[in-house]
Amino acid sequence: MKRRQGKKACIIGAGAWAGALGVVLCDNGYQVALWARSESTVKYFEVNKSVPRLPGIVLPRNMTVTTDVDKALSDASLVVLAIPSSALSQVTREIAGRLPGDALVVTATKGFDLDTLRRPSQVWIDANPSVKDRMCVLSGPNFAAEIAKRLPAATVVAALEESTRLAVQHAFMTGYFRVYTHVDVIGVEIGGALKNVIALACGMAQGMGAGYNAQAAIISRGIAEITRLGVALGAQPLTFAGLSGLGDLVLTSTGPLSRNRQAGIAVGKSESIHSFVDRTGYTVEGLQTVKAAMQLSATYDIPMPITDVVYRILYENLSLHRGLSEAMNRERKPEPEEYYFRIGEF
Repeated sequence: MKRRQGKKACIIGAGAWAGALGVVLCDNGYQVALWARSESTVKYFEVNKSVPRLPGIVLPRNMTVTTDVDKALSDASLVVLAIPSSALSQVTREIAGRLPGDALVVTATKGFDLDTLRRPSQVWIDANPSVKDRMCVLSGPNFAAEIAKRLPAATVVAALEESTRLAVQHAFMTGYFRVYTHVDVIGVEIGGALKNVIALACGMAQGMGAGYNAQAAIISRGIAEITRLGVALGAQPLTFAGLSGLGDLVLTSTGPLSRNRQAGIAVGKSESIHSFVDRTGYTVEGLQTVKAAMQLSATYDIPMPITDVVYRILYENLSLHRGLSEAMNRERKPEPEEYYFRIGEF
């Protein structure tokens, strides 16, 4: 596939994750243009010379910010889509048809489109089928603040086309950011999305004082139900033992920088999730993802008891103690899942 020789990257989004990925690309010699929806965001960059939510991170000289999407996309050989899942549908409608015809396209959104229950890469491909062979997904155990500080980390990029995943691996690989490749696009996206729901549950357990044993159980059984749904959607089960599965789940469920964990802790201490969001201004991806997960669980008849409890606590006023009691008193069952015995098929 013919590629441009230029070293310009456009990042759609201007939050912490977009900024952190921009730092990586700048370090690899790219001229990076971030697209921000609001002039106030651009003004923040200009005045503070840093990325919002990443205080102390000096804006690289080869990074610019603009509200002009066509200017940001012009001559880009790499386009990174780093937007919240709640904005996925709207931004896709606005931008998909404007993507450069020969640029690599990387989605770094973790979640689902609530209206269609489609994964981010599916939404972009539906809107612009020409990007299918150029589409890659990036996901892993990556806190934006640590990436921007150039602390050691690893991630995974998945694409159906080998040349695409290898080119994206090369674009992002640095001495502090190790990038692995994968062919399982479905599994990488599912793991990155659903771990936020389990992180909410771990935070709730922490907030209500349930202890570390409970959190370990939530993580262990959480990866089981993530895998269960992922396999039903066409993912490879072993993907969930990797960076975008267990790696991201452990980080998001235990790390103090995790917004979903912080939100869960607040709920565990009897603060409403909406109060937490209003107070902090954080994007809590699990708040939307749990809705999509419940719909997918019902559609594919996949039991997801932790997800079910989190959903009912957040949206149906289920008490924390009642939810914990229900989870602990489910029917007896063996630990191994059916897919354990079918790994050879994948």
